[in-house]
Amino acid sequence: MTGMTTGGSADERFGALCAAVDPVARRFTADGQRLYLVGGVVRDVLLDRSGDHPDIDLTTDAPPDRIRSLLEGVVDAVWLQGEKFGTIGARRGDLTLEITTHRAEAYLSESRKPVVSFSTRLEDDLLRRDFTVNAMAVDVVDRSLHDPLGGQADLDARLLRTPLAPEESFSDDPLRMLRAARFLAGFGLVPATGLAEAARTVAERLRIVSAERIRDELWRLLALADPTVGLDFLDETRQLPLFLPEVSERPAPERAEVLRRTAAVDPVPEVRLAALLLDLSAPVLEERLRALRLSGGQRATVLGLTAAVGRIRASADDAWSDEAVRRLAASAGDHLTEAVALAATAGVATGVLAERLSGLRAEGELDDLGPALGGAAVIELLGLEPGPDVGAAVAWLADLRLREGRLGADEEGRRLVEWWERR
Repeated sequence: MTGMTTGGSADERFGALCAAVDPVARRFTADGQRLYLVGGVVRDVLLDRSGDHPDIDLTTDAPPDRIRSLLEGVVDAVWLQGEKFGTIGARRGDLTLEITTHRAEAYLSESRKPVVSFSTRLEDDLLRRDFTVNAMAVDVVDRSLHDPLGGQADLDARLLRTPLAPEESFSDDPLRMLRAARFLAGFGLVPATGLAEAARTVAERLRIVSAERIRDELWRLLALADPTVGLDFLDETRQLPLFLPEVSERPAPERAEVLRRTAAVDPVPEVRLAALLLDLSAPVLEERLRALRLSGGQRATVLGLTAAVGRIRASADDAWSDEAVRRLAASAGDHLTEAVALAATAGVATGVLAERLSGLRAEGELDDLGPALGGAAVIELLGLEPGPDVGAAVAWLADLRLREGRLGADEEGRRLVEWWERR
């Protein structure tokens, strides 16, 4: 503890949030319980970054079964998936509330799940949080700020500090080391003395954290406007080898270049991950994406981007004919714009390609790269029964579309009949 006071006078910066939660808080107060805004929502208000906050985290001295009872009749819906960890979810109007009993938690030995114990003391709950800037709470009823660990002062100093000794905090929940990278990059903070060294010392503890939790935290980092500081922190503290070993194993200059191009592309996690893993072979890339537990859609996006960049790299910039551009666009699908930008950040000349793309887009040539005629029209024109011949004819039309551009249905039909008679 820092010796700072744990409460203060009403702070009107929290007025709107407290008012939104007030009907719930009044129910708790009438029962002799307290309810506090806690964590990120408090931090963001103090940083004047509050936004709309449709999701609000709260903490209380009430046990989980009592929370559930007190919410009856004052919220629109309740969900109990997190009840064994002390969290009850609820919806009131447009607000989503997560109310958690004051608790302490830690990972033990090689367990991937935290051991949770409940408390009736707010200070116990704040002490077990990841960083002091997240260890502040506001009483919903009287709007007093509780900041026993000096989180507001750390915000003002732009300092990232753990409530406990950093080795203890990171060992208790190793994901905090990865989360530190996001906070350094996202809030412009600097690590407190010893924080980076502690992360480096206990980095191997990250192995007990599930791949899904690591993926989710990595996703949040990659979605930041500029993740450079965070990626550098992961590199310097030897966390990268634990979930992106192909990046960490590269020589330092190459690693620095990979991190540079990752920050240079759009802040879309799939695009950023493609930038990080751009130079991997397709089988190795596929294996890494599965190890990160990406969804099928996420894997498809990353693989599509890297494949498109590979095609761009394989062509000289002055060799982009209209047909070549159409074929690239057809293979890249929705990822074309991002793939061209990613190739450019990787040092590939894309000036002619970008010019040709602009021209074809202006002509509407890339709006629909499929043929005008479908399977039914092919069957009628050629007098076929459904089967492989129809598929072959449609594939020929698709290739014709990419070779020669958009043709009318009549012209496509004439060309198809001629081709069919010659084959």
